[in-house]
Amino acid sequence: MKIAMTVLFGAGACAAVAGVVWLGTEAPPAEDAATAAPQPMASADPARTTAADPPSSLWAWGNPGPAKANMTQTTDKKSLDILLAQALRASSPSADGDDPRQTLRKLAQQDPAVMQQLMQNYDKEFNSQTRQLIVSLLSGIEKPEVLAFSRRLAASSDMAQRRDGFNMLQNLSGDVPETHPVILQALAGDKSPDVIMLALAALKPPASAEDNSSPAQARDDAAIVAQLQELTGDADPDIRLQSILQLAQWDKADSSQQQWSRALADPSPQVRQAAVTAVAQSGTQSDAVKAALIGMANNQGESRDVRGNALQVLERFTLNQEETANVSQLRSQVPGL
Repeated sequence: MKIAMTVLFGAGACAAVAGVVWLGTEAPPAEDAATAAPQPMASADPARTTAADPPSSLWAWGNPGPAKANMTQTTDKKSLDILLAQALRASSPSADGDDPRQTLRKLAQQDPAVMQQLMQNYDKEFNSQTRQLIVSLLSGIEKPEVLAFSRRLAASSDMAQRRDGFNMLQNLSGDVPETHPVILQALAGDKSPDVIMLALAALKPPASAEDNSSPAQARDDAAIVAQLQELTGDADPDIRLQSILQLAQWDKADSSQQQWSRALADPSPQVRQAAVTAVAQSGTQSDAVKAALIGMANNQGESRDVRGNALQVLERFTLNQEETANVSQLRSQVPGL
């Protein structure tokens, strides 16, 4: 994949969509397990030699002592439910420095039983705040079970679950081919702009061109590029903007020259700015794209930032004598260059 290290002029308006955590408005259940009278709990592991922790001492998992050394020990469901209740209620670490959410996150990362129980709790839970907490705890755990869970949610007919699934996919550290089918399904078949934006945000830059890919992977890549090209003509300017930026990462064959040229003349100034950024990242040397950039730089009605960025990107193109003179003259007219 060709990456252009051009430093664009001005602030621009092309930040990629950030992941949004969707919090519900429902209050936690009135009966809070964490406030119940302390009751001894049976050990989840018959081999455990220490006494079970009562609710008031669950924070031993985050404190020095024998329990901390045994972080991966299976946690029973009652203990997990109490920790979830404490994490929902806590807005900051406790007085002794423990963060209930961090404690749960470590348990989920290290104990497969806790990870599985959290996924089961999500399916049974009706409180949206609890569901969002579980999603945040599982996000970033890149294990097959969590990936399958994320994909299932993203393909759900329930909008809240779809948001959760795509938000989890967005938190993956890189491109995972197993996520392509559910992302493509949303990009190609969904009519909701919100879902399409979530799918675009979950799409990660592909592996470099030097990596050997299977025929199936090559087909996936081609299908993604084709769908992104189609979305550059969407009625929603936000979808056009994100599609243009994604094309710069995915189109390794320089097949999007028509889309670049059209985006450079888009009615939305934000999309036009995104197109300049995308052209710089794509490394295209298309004459049509070069002509569109020159036209943008000559447009007195265009913003100073966009004109300046277009002139900087034109430095990467091969210009004839007339084009060189025109660009040189324009640089003297745009303040700050």
